[in-house]
Amino acid sequence: FFLCCKNKMSSKMKAVVYEKACNALDLRILPWRKPSPKKGEVLVEVRAFGLNFAEISARKGEYKDAPPFPFVPGYECSGTISEVGEDVEGFTVGDRVVCFCDFGAYAEFVCVRKEGCIRIPDSVSYETAASFPVQYCTALHCLFETGSVRSSTRVLIHACAGGVGNAALQLCNTRKCETIGTCGSQAKVDLIKEKGVTHAINYRESNYEEEVRKLYPDGVDVILNSLGGDTIKKDLALLRAGGRVVCFGGASFNEPEKGKIMGRLFAIPKVVSMLTLSTLSLLFESKSVCGVNMKIIGDQRPDLLSSELQDVLNMIVDGTVTPYVTETIPWTEIGDAQHRMENRKTTGKIVLIIPENEPEEEPQPIDEEAKV
Repeated sequence: FFLCCKNKMSSKMKAVVYEKACNALDLRILPWRKPSPKKGEVLVEVRAFGLNFAEISARKGEYKDAPPFPFVPGYECSGTISEVGEDVEGFTVGDRVVCFCDFGAYAEFVCVRKEGCIRIPDSVSYETAASFPVQYCTALHCLFETGSVRSSTRVLIHACAGGVGNAALQLCNTRKCETIGTCGSQAKVDLIKEKGVTHAINYRESNYEEEVRKLYPDGVDVILNSLGGDTIKKDLALLRAGGRVVCFGGASFNEPEKGKIMGRLFAIPKVVSMLTLSTLSLLFESKSVCGVNMKIIGDQRPDLLSSELQDVLNMIVDGTVTPYVTETIPWTEIGDAQHRMENRKTTGKIVLIIPENEPEEEPQPIDEEAKV
């Protein structure tokens, strides 16, 4: 995919390194090997990177696509090209770029395949650029490539106040869709109403299935499901003929308040529910369940992902969509940021900034006795 993790290395840099499965507050910035670009790659000096839930799962050792420990996480970043590898055209040293990476972005430098980079104009800040690749490309792919969303489509968006949810809502509004957003607090209900949702549902105060049926007795067309578990079957029951449940996450399995052992026990019925989906019922009812993994899209269809990156950037430049960045913080605060996201204490997008001239003092290593 876009990051080459097995580059020849030269000199040193600093990076947030997952040495082993650990708690968010144990994260530290450590010395790490600086990569060198291989054929078809560019070396990017990172100025900002975005925070995503997949990186939290990877820190806990629960993300199957993650490389083995130790590794540098991070799916997206912005910065400037520091070096151009062999067989790379269209980029020069000093170009401002945004990148979709396969891990590695939590660092001062990252190697990215040329298809994973697009240039950004001076009108787009590094902070804005780093905020959109994962969430907006995921939302765009789910809606338009997989969901076939068009004007007047009825779209149910779970976790509508979150990063992908907010992106999906904005993209739906560009097609004049009818949108239903679910979220878990009145403050988030107010937020998505402000962002233009057609109907908002607080799932902590009412049953979202009942509320959707009241609004659309004959069903909806597309459901963006970032929850997984038993919600997939519930969502299938809310579709009308030709409808799709588009799955791109498993947030319902993240229940840190229950602890590791109890969390796994509570996950069992959710897993069983997913394993017992009936393909025959999908056939007879003309419904479908689709999965989206943007890493696989990048691995197997890099040109498509590059095109989607450019499509989103164009919409940002012309003002059609505006990334909802709620926090822009120093990368030294990565542990606290992950802790809050993991415990559902955040809304919108968190972007972390790497200062252009970092101090030279030696960073402190992770305590080997840190609790896992």
